[in-house]
Amino acid sequence: MITRNMRRVGLAAVLALPLLAACDDSSNTAGSSSEGVAERAGRAIDNAASNAADATGKALEKAGNAIQRESQEAQNPEPRPAQQ
Repeated sequence: MITRNMRRVGLAAVLALPLLAACDDSSNTAGSSSEGVAERAGRAIDNAASNAADATGKALEKAGNAIQRESQEAQNPEPRPAQQ
């Protein structure tokens, strides 16, 4: 059961979040002052997706190189020294 105070807190949060998001972030010098929240969020999502794609590509490249190296070592094993 939602009490009256919980509703008020929820309503205040819902109303305050867009206002907080619309505040000008002075640390963000790349965007213009007329740039909206949606544009900044979209650019952040694009940057995150690009970084994730780069990291995934590098990880897959490393994994492929490791598989190739292991395959070559399995096909051409190094001779082991004779035991005496």
